[in-house]
Amino acid sequence: MKEKEMLPVHVLPNTPFMVSEKKVAFGQHFLHHRIHFYAIIWFTEDQDIHYIDFEPYPIKKNTVFLIAKNQVHAIPSQSLPNARVVVFSEEFFHAITETAINQLFLPFENKGIAIPKDKLTELKQLFFLLQSEFQGECDMKLLKMYTKAFLLILHRFTNALPLSFSHKDERIIRLLQLIESNFKTQQPVTFYAAQVGLSPKRMNEILKESLGFTLNQLCNQLLLLESKRSLQDVGQSIKQIAYQLGFSDQSYFSRYFRKNTNMSPEQFRESTTRGAL
Repeated sequence: MKEKEMLPVHVLPNTPFMVSEKKVAFGQHFLHHRIHFYAIIWFTEDQDIHYIDFEPYPIKKNTVFLIAKNQVHAIPSQSLPNARVVVFSEEFFHAITETAINQLFLPFENKGIAIPKDKLTELKQLFFLLQSEFQGECDMKLLKMYTKAFLLILHRFTNALPLSFSHKDERIIRLLQLIESNFKTQQPVTFYAAQVGLSPKRMNEILKESLGFTLNQLCNQLLLLESKRSLQDVGQSIKQIAYQLGFSDQSYFSRYFRKNTNMSPEQFRESTTRGAL
């Protein structure tokens, strides 16, 4: 049997930021691939579907999808749909981030954001400012300001919790960065609380108020998503994946995965490599 390749990773060329109205791809777009950057994809025509973390979503005109670093994406079509695209590095993202923007890029709500008709002109103007600056002076400070404004306006069209800028925001951002770096080791709640100078109870209250999740819920969702992504790498055994994700043995990982997906890791791997998901 021919050995299958591991899950491809798409990376930015040697730049922290790009914006384009042309059809942009950083590799084979029709295969499931992990992205190593953040992406804003504003579709400007209807097409069939695309996949984010193995879930299908319809491609609709004037709908924006936000994809975070390490998420898995695929557009199973030989032809890319027309779209306005903004992509940027992790460093760029952390330079503009705040609670509202973190909410938008949490990898649990990927349904897309429909732009109201009366707001199309406003967002088009911001996009064209981004495009003009990128093609001209390419001042990173201005690009960060325009990108942040674009995302904060998008936030208004979502069901995300209302904006509540306060001293809590810095701690939430710090906490989300810690979770992203440490969730695979399944650190206890007390570890994260100590890092941000809060009691576990108060930390969960702030997370619930600001993002709608407790810490355990966030970590569990991230762990489940990373499990699905790792299972695409058929070069690794399920035992290896279990250890890499912090499980003590393969059987514990299998029970965890089945409990959360109603499928065994083997069944999930087989269905996705066949293209069933």
